[in-house]
Amino acid sequence: PVASGAPGASLHRFDAARLALAFRAHIVRWLPLKRVELSDQLDRASLSSTLNIAEGAGRAGRDQARHYAIARGSAFECLAVLDLLDLETAPPGSREARAILLRLMAVLTALIRR
Repeated sequence: PVASGAPGASLHRFDAARLALAFRAHIVRWLPLKRVELSDQLDRASLSSTLNIAEGAGRAGRDQARHYAIARGSAFECLAVLDLLDLETAPPGSREARAILLRLMAVLTALIRR
């Protein structure tokens, strides 16, 4: 585990924020989707993930981990929306968006565990 004040911790947070923004940049090109309810859910979940990463970066200890866990939950929600979209017609770039999202989820899991 990485200690809160260790340089590696801030790098993980930076990586999580960068990945959340990259995912958001990918999906805003698709919004609004043909399925309005999925478009809204993906929009809100991606915003939640990004904003909880930012809020967690300003916290410490359990409170920080709680925000990262919420961000990870929102990322899982985004993944579920991508799965539902794949059942119909996957938007262009969804494979790249999924790869970014999976990396984000791994980084958030590491941040929560530390």
